[in-house]
Amino acid sequence: MQAKPPPFAAVIFDFEGTLVDFQWRLTPAEDELRRAFGQLGFRGPEFSHGNYATLWNAAADLWGPQDRLDDLRRALYPIYDRWDADALERWALRPGARELLAQLAGRGVRAGLVSNIGRSALTAALGRFGCANLLAPILGRDDVTCMKPRAEGILRVAADWRLAAGNMLFVGDSRADVFAARAAGLPVAIIRGGECAEAAFADAPPDYFISGLDEIAGLVAGP
Repeated sequence: MQAKPPPFAAVIFDFEGTLVDFQWRLTPAEDELRRAFGQLGFRGPEFSHGNYATLWNAAADLWGPQDRLDDLRRALYPIYDRWDADALERWALRPGARELLAQLAGRGVRAGLVSNIGRSALTAALGRFGCANLLAPILGRDDVTCMKPRAEGILRVAADWRLAAGNMLFVGDSRADVFAARAAGLPVAIIRGGECAEAAFADAPPDYFISGLDEIAGLVAGP
């Protein structure tokens, strides 16, 4: 059994697999992205075997110092956005997601979002599900240089809130979420049934495993 945690003052959520079910078609999407990165001249194991996030981060590391991130976005974001749009057609809210966000807002608990999904699909989905006004800030792929498992987005939210890392909880569903939260110094809760099976966390265990979003309410306090 896990020890009773200290109450957290704020929560940062991942989106796909966490607030909604996981619907990105990983295998065809990553196959297309690897070909596209290769056509741009990116070579090496990080590009032949990387996933959708690590592919981007490795390319950003190379082209960022050359002031070519806009070139990278113009070339590759249409592919990412198309697979986002494909998932958008099937996304459904996790049970209790909106109720939890409304409860946190009512208790004065800050709730933000850091996702590798792009702005267009996030805006459409959060508007459809009535959650947009319950999360602030909302950071997607378009708002950062590097995606999770890098900690950039989480660190930006922490700086915006001016809270110590230990006072915030990150809630996600993947190994990338664990690595990003750890790199930012935040405790992390993983909800079962998302991008990664529970066995995938054997070498990167979160602080908490949860089966439903309602369990988050017991981990937070008021401001």
